[in-house]
Amino acid sequence: MTAKEKKVRQMPKGGRKGGAVFPRVTFQDALGYARKLVSKTHVGAQPRDVILSGVVGAKAGIGNVRLSALKQYGFLKGDTKSKFSADELAKQIVAAPPEELRPLYSQAILKPTIFKRLFETFHSDTVTKAKLKQRAADLNVHPEETETCVELYLSGMTIAGLVTVEGDRVTHVCDSSVVPGNFPVGENNIGSLEDIGANDLSEVDFNEGLGPDALASIEEDDRCDANLVSSALSINASRLDPRAVFNVNVTLDSSLDIDKLQKQLELLKRFGAI
Repeated sequence: MTAKEKKVRQMPKGGRKGGAVFPRVTFQDALGYARKLVSKTHVGAQPRDVILSGVVGAKAGIGNVRLSALKQYGFLKGDTKSKFSADELAKQIVAAPPEELRPLYSQAILKPTIFKRLFETFHSDTVTKAKLKQRAADLNVHPEETETCVELYLSGMTIAGLVTVEGDRVTHVCDSSVVPGNFPVGENNIGSLEDIGANDLSEVDFNEGLGPDALASIEEDDRCDANLVSSALSINASRLDPRAVFNVNVTLDSSLDIDKLQKQLELLKRFGAI
């Protein structure tokens, strides 16, 4: 037998590179798949081959990647034994009017663990994309995948209105503008609020409003306007007396920081001042 005959061609191994898991599908594409999923499973759960062909439009490797992304965004539930169906969040998004979509988008984009941790790290901050990649690497994302991870994170967060991107700089909204005021609240979705990283939401009585202790904890956050929070504390106390009347004055001039004004207005709205 010649040397040429002995030589056996080695096939590439392929497969995952390892590291932390994150959705490998853009949030925009996942929303499209979610709508198909709700329609396809409206009458009942479906087997895997139906979901692969009729929802994500791919088989084997690519199809499995898309199914994984749908699960991570909270759109898909089930397995090969119990069959697959649309999760409650996907149904809510399909049924919601346009003005109610962003809070639902926020819940979905913050369900993947890596995306949630990135937002928890940088909420209220303006950082570079390089800083996001560095943090993704710290969270055990494979070094060759950090750029992909960050791009997918930013595309979804932009749709949800949680970040704005200008060139290489990314500005995250203040955490207080995300929870609890902008999410639908009820005994059936407290768990969803906790899933996105809200702090001790289970201890807050949403029917009674935020108490002084909760407000004080916000005041300690130097990224929020201390004077505005102080005013909100007074407003919250005055609301205990139905006869109390308060006024909020906002002075506009050419030197006003627009981003700061937006945060202030969101905070005032959150406490019922406007």
